[in-house]
Amino acid sequence: MLLAVLLLLLPMPGLRTALGHPLYMRLPPSTLQVLSAQGTQVLQAARRNAQWAVMSLAMEIQHRLHGCQGPGHPRHLASFLQEPSEPGPCGERLPGAANVTRAHGRIVGGSAAPPGAWPWLVRLRLGRQPLCGGVLVAASWVLTAAHCFVGASNELLWTVALAEGPRGEQAEEVPVNRILPHPKFDPQTFHNDLALVQLWTPVSPAGPARPVCLPRGPPEPPAGTPCSIAGWGALFEDGPEAEAVREARVPLLSEDTCRRALGPGLRPSSMLCAGYLAGGVDSCQGDSGGPLTCSEPGPRPREVLFGVTSWGDGCGEPGKPGVYTRVAVFKDWLQEQMSDCPGMKALQQRLAALQRAHAWLLQLPSEHLAMDFHEVLADLGSKTLTGLFRAWVRAGLGDRRVVFPGLVGLEPATLARSLPRLLVQALQAFRSAALAEGELEGP
Repeated sequence: MLLAVLLLLLPMPGLRTALGHPLYMRLPPSTLQVLSAQGTQVLQAARRNAQWAVMSLAMEIQHRLHGCQGPGHPRHLASFLQEPSEPGPCGERLPGAANVTRAHGRIVGGSAAPPGAWPWLVRLRLGRQPLCGGVLVAASWVLTAAHCFVGASNELLWTVALAEGPRGEQAEEVPVNRILPHPKFDPQTFHNDLALVQLWTPVSPAGPARPVCLPRGPPEPPAGTPCSIAGWGALFEDGPEAEAVREARVPLLSEDTCRRALGPGLRPSSMLCAGYLAGGVDSCQGDSGGPLTCSEPGPRPREVLFGVTSWGDGCGEPGKPGVYTRVAVFKDWLQEQMSDCPGMKALQQRLAALQRAHAWLLQLPSEHLAMDFHEVLADLGSKTLTGLFRAWVRAGLGDRRVVFPGLVGLEPATLARSLPRLLVQALQAFRSAALAEGELEGP
């Protein structure tokens, strides 16, 4: 009975029969014209949206570039910002300023470092009050601990005192332009305890301050390697701060040793530890953000920054070595932030992906911005619970032809409900055809 009613409602020329039984029906030309008109509107809207998205992101990149070239964003870092694999002035001590402190000297109560022995060591001051140490890693960048800025992240409140000269010349003080804590820093666990501080003006190459070298890659030196720590921190736990820079040698400890000594508080993915299990040599309060450096042998020995002072269980307590943020595992983040324009690489990657995704639309000639539905052939024996029928659709766009399956309604209400999905499927089919023809470089 349903089939008889359907035959009365549908135009007879659109039916195909097999053995006298109707099986398929073509949608009439008037319906195809409506589909074509709406498809063209959807296509043109999609092209406008793609052009707008690409243009907006390109304008954002241009705006970011302009901002990076403006005041407070120095771009000429080449003299100090060295790739770890390239030779350069990083990590070289001034003549006559050798580090002579041995294991008996300690930050918590040991010997003062010779003037100028730590040209990359800086002091971060909140207001006029010294709060943390830091390490100069480029002409305009200081690396320190993120926990130093918890509750006090306003750049205007901070200044950086650079290294003193080899004859005890007074340290230059520089305002802070930006503070960039690591985005995954956890103040509860000190996981990813690292922050970059951009100076308002770059350090002069003629001055006593010079950067330390960053690691070449993720691996640190082996356990047992003697490395150096320095800072103005407390002479003992909860004691007064040192008046001059103090230094010490501490050996790197293995991950297993650190785990046994420090328990679950150690996060090896971002932390390493160094010190003597017997205690007595350690960093302390006020040393946070300072350097843990290891010497790189060669004709001109260089100091490489492998750790930033982060936390400890007491100061110099037996069985409680100091914990340092592992600088090597953050190499990519550091280089991205210290580039001329932080975040630019990610923006450029987004723009390239957007252009690839919409290439078939953006490259369509204006005369081809018209969708043409040639045929919609519905299977009358495939009605779904929603009142739609499976169908095969033939459509064209310029010189491109596609055939794809879809669902259509054969009554005004169901047809109107099925059109949006059918138009989306048409766009997907044309995009897939463009991909198959090699016009796109990705899925």
